[in-house]
Amino acid sequence: MQAHGPLKGIKVVEIGVAMAGPFCAMLLGDYGADVIKIEKVEGGDDSRTWPPYFHGKLSYYYASTNRNKRCIALDLKQPEAVEIARELIRDADVLVQNYRPGALDRMGLDWESLSKLNPRLVYCAISGFGRKGDMALDPANDLFMQAFSGGMSVTGFPGQSPVKMGISVADIGAGMFAALGVMMALRERDRTERGQRVDTSLLEGQVAMLAHFFTRYFASGIVPGPMGGGALNNPTYQSYQAADGWIVIAAFNDRMWRGLAQAVGAPEWLEVPEYATQDKREVKREEIIRLLAERIAKKNQAHWLEVLSQAGVPCSPVHRLDQVAAHPQVHAAEMIQTLMADQLGEIRMAGLPIKLEQAPGSVRMPPPRLGQHTEEILKQAGRTQADIDALSASRAVKLDTGWN
Repeated sequence: MQAHGPLKGIKVVEIGVAMAGPFCAMLLGDYGADVIKIEKVEGGDDSRTWPPYFHGKLSYYYASTNRNKRCIALDLKQPEAVEIARELIRDADVLVQNYRPGALDRMGLDWESLSKLNPRLVYCAISGFGRKGDMALDPANDLFMQAFSGGMSVTGFPGQSPVKMGISVADIGAGMFAALGVMMALRERDRTERGQRVDTSLLEGQVAMLAHFFTRYFASGIVPGPMGGGALNNPTYQSYQAADGWIVIAAFNDRMWRGLAQAVGAPEWLEVPEYATQDKREVKREEIIRLLAERIAKKNQAHWLEVLSQAGVPCSPVHRLDQVAAHPQVHAAEMIQTLMADQLGEIRMAGLPIKLEQAPGSVRMPPPRLGQHTEEILKQAGRTQADIDALSASRAVKLDTGWN
């Protein structure tokens, strides 16, 4: 399937592992960029081995971050392979990498060298902690950063052990911010004709995503703790257990409070002065949560969804992922995509969250086999078949051998 989208004609080289770098590059590929992913000859991206697998071969994790890419397998410990990487970067628009700080520098793939090789290059580096400070060279991963950044301290329930957020929010957040940074750098290049270095990190992304917690702390001086099933300051913005499952009630203003009180059969609450405004209800948070929980538990989800919706109160069941994957609205939004993986069969994955009317992106290529496009990419770079055979024999490159 031909690439189309706003980034058609943009060449991206990715030297990434696991989530943050690959997620960034995948976003660019989703919207038309030609993404060439460089992987190790031995095993490739570490995430290729993480179960479960589609059809016993393709890791779910690798699949989630590596569609719309071509793969070349290089042994970057060998000078011949590094030279191939430099050849690919020479006419690239973007390099995305999330190796440990300094790792690519030691291979001669540092920003200073590559910017001389290709002055138009946008060099995007995703690290654990950013470029400055005593920890700039330290490694990090998603769970580590959820803890370090404070995200785990506001997740879960008071009095219980710290809880990891369900998604890989530090990795995905860094990947999203990196993609945004790349787009800004490309826009700047339109004016200046020069590329630049773009840096972001798991730490910077998490602090940015926790902005409202930090501003709450700065404004009040009170260190926020675990939020439980809703908001710290609003008892009507919470999860509640109905007779047959969990729902959330997301009432966030006084009008919705009045509708909620009527819907749960407690109009007398509207006469209680201590419940009259949101700041007063915050003081009575635990009391109101208890009163609501007692009433919500007596009837099933369907009842509450109906009466709360009629009262103008936002509410939803707490869906499992299988329910989300089958939901008509999710399919109407084209957020579940099915495609054919070469030599395997059908796989399903999440779709594209941004819809551009004039230049839409697409899920057009399945995640690649290790080295699937090595020969193709080398030939496009001007290498002869004899060159390719010699590189393969020396294990500087790995050719496609199918799903192993």
